[in-house]
Amino acid sequence: MADPIKGEFKIDIDDKYMNAILSITPPKNGGKPVTEAEVRQDMALKGIRYNVDDAAVKTAVEAGNLSVQIAKGDPPVDGRNGYLVYHFERRSGAQMKADEFGNVDFRDLGLIQNIEQGVVVADIFEETHGSPGRDIRGIEIPQYPGKPAKLSVGSGIALTEDGKHLVTAIAGNLRWSKDHFVVDKEIVVSGDIDLSVGNIDFIGDVIIKGNVNEGFTVKSAGNISIAGNVTSAVLEAQGNIDARLGFVSSKVTAHGNISVNFGENSEIYCDGSIKAQSFIGCTVHCGGPLSVVGGKSVIVGGKYTCLSDIEVNYIGSDAYVRTLIILGNVAVLAEELGELKKKLKEYEGQLQQLELVCTTLQQQKKIAPLTPERDEMLKRSIKAKFGHMGLIKETHERISDIEQEIENTNDLCIKLKRAVFPGVTVRINNSQLVVTTKSGPGTIAVNEDGDVVIR
Repeated sequence: MADPIKGEFKIDIDDKYMNAILSITPPKNGGKPVTEAEVRQDMALKGIRYNVDDAAVKTAVEAGNLSVQIAKGDPPVDGRNGYLVYHFERRSGAQMKADEFGNVDFRDLGLIQNIEQGVVVADIFEETHGSPGRDIRGIEIPQYPGKPAKLSVGSGIALTEDGKHLVTAIAGNLRWSKDHFVVDKEIVVSGDIDLSVGNIDFIGDVIIKGNVNEGFTVKSAGNISIAGNVTSAVLEAQGNIDARLGFVSSKVTAHGNISVNFGENSEIYCDGSIKAQSFIGCTVHCGGPLSVVGGKSVIVGGKYTCLSDIEVNYIGSDAYVRTLIILGNVAVLAEELGELKKKLKEYEGQLQQLELVCTTLQQQKKIAPLTPERDEMLKRSIKAKFGHMGLIKETHERISDIEQEIENTNDLCIKLKRAVFPGVTVRINNSQLVVTTKSGPGTIAVNEDGDVVIR
């Protein structure tokens, strides 16, 4: 008869002490089985004391023939690195877009991304520290903490006080530069406005060191400065436009002032003053003084409307080119004046009705309490009454301003330093002078009889 063989067990531990596996071999020939005490003793000798699965130990011993995991360590949780979430596409260079029909405007390259001040460009998420782990011996395993987000704050960009956002510090052009956004408060074009640059529509100032070529548009919420010519193009500025050379067959609008060397066959609208050396065949509207001095200092052909004085050497030419000069804006002001007087009459009639309603309801209220509906009517009528009083006051003030402005336009004049030629017509308010002979120098103005004369 064979000798009895005692049951055996083995505990395997990985090299990082994160797992312990108990394997039991059953006895043979009536040998003694493995006991839980023996397993526990060996576990103690091996230092297994953390996250012990007591139930698994008991089950394995009772089964007598099993391999189970009896302890498992907790791995460390590493921290997450900080990171940025951008609200705008990180791109540089042209970004042409197609319309719904698939057509691409090659003059619109999408190089400019206008942005206001205080706009959030990116959200910053902080790093996390993570948490340490522990092996089956109970020894702590350190984690790797996260690293802060890599921040590169470009010009025109600011970090908020709480460190959670990147925002625009100024209004301008938002662009991606290497590894960060920047905001340019002005756009500088080193050469011409052509197909390599495309149209410009910018929230700030635009500086062009070359020409603006045919078919292109430059718009600015600030000022536009051009070193070259503007040819068959469109310029629009909320501020000033300064062109070192000239406007040729172009459409130019400035809500500030305009300074240009010359204008030819162009439409020019300016709320402020205009300074130039010559205009040929242009249509010009100038809200301030029009000064054509230096160089040829000539206005030839076209229509020139100015709401202030004009200073020029020559108007017209020996070729008797038709040239129309209009000083003042009486026609427009008179139309506005008529509308205001009509409104004033309406406001005053409505005010009389409101006063009547208020007086009637207030008298009724002295006799007996008003119903809720009538009380509400009284409140609305009183409010409307004061509103109409304000409108009447504002209308009277505007009427007074217009009447004063019309009166002042009688003093408008053209300072003619050299000569005016036949073919020129000068209108000042409601009077007109048709030049039939070369005259000058002198001043073209309205005399005491209301006639436009050269004196």
